[in-house]
Amino acid sequence: MRRTLPLAALAALALLAAGCGTPAAGPSPATPASGSSSAAASSGAASSTAPSSGTHADPAALDVVVNKTRPVAPPDWAPSDLVAVTGSELPLRAEAATAAGDLLDAAAAADHDLTTLSAYRSYDYQVRTYGHWVDELGRAEADRVSARPGYSEHQTGLAWDVGDAATPACDLEACFGDTAAGRWVAAHAAEYGFVIRYPAGAEDVTGFGHEPWHLRYVGSAEAARVEAAGGVLETAWGLPPAPDYAA
Repeated sequence: MRRTLPLAALAALALLAAGCGTPAAGPSPATPASGSSSAAASSGAASSTAPSSGTHADPAALDVVVNKTRPVAPPDWAPSDLVAVTGSELPLRAEAATAAGDLLDAAAAADHDLTTLSAYRSYDYQVRTYGHWVDELGRAEADRVSARPGYSEHQTGLAWDVGDAATPACDLEACFGDTAAGRWVAAHAAEYGFVIRYPAGAEDVTGFGHEPWHLRYVGSAEAARVEAAGGVLETAWGLPPAPDYAA
């Protein structure tokens, strides 16, 4: 998703998550092992990634679609197989984490130092993230740059935000797509099972502007099919546009 919290806000939230003034929060996205299995058990999560749900609604399936009209169900669902991405403490689902590691290795071989900026986020973490942007920008603009709690595909453990160590000024910004690393990602992500979830010119379908850093794992065969169909997940999978929330 386009916006994560700035470093100062993340430091403050670390204190909040430790119990300083708010109820205890869910598992931090930076701690893949802590609490993930118990959270998943309480939410009925599957222990392995289902290849297809047929309805694109099962959060445990690789073909799940989460957007402004398709929330995660149940809202507090959490994966049970989170694994840290290579070179980071931030986790993805096991299959996606393996693919991310392969992509990072290939990028490094092509002289691009990609970094992991965001990966899995719990429902509770998204409550705080979205609340921050509402306070900063107002609700209408926050809805353009940050998903509401329960509507973030980061909660599925299949969404991965990447950056370029050589151009940190373009982290989580559209200019990432203009960097050499960003162009490499656009050209090669599908080979490793990822698609650019929010491509340019598709905001009326996806609900979000161009996010060249935001990758979504679907598996290599399906990524090739999505790209062949124009690169927009909703369109490729026959789902209606989701430009905004119902209310």
